[in-house]
Amino acid sequence: MKTAGFELSDEQINAGLAAMTGTFRLFDVERALYRAGVPDEFEGKRYVASRSADKLLQRERKAGRIQTNPDNKREWLRV
Repeated sequence: MKTAGFELSDEQINAGLAAMTGTFRLFDVERALYRAGVPDEFEGKRYVASRSADKLLQRERKAGRIQTNPDNKREWLRV
């Protein structure tokens, strides 16, 4: 997966997916990507980790593996 010119490795993607357990937020996935080595800025483009986390959330939601928490729309749930 490529975000803002930065190519994420399979290990980095898996780290982001591993953060999607129970009830979680975008920040949890973003933090896991940071720890896996995804930068905040790459070649002058900002928010690489945040955009990557958002792309992973979109991908998983479209696949039906996660959904928003009906009680709190800022949280996600693993289906």
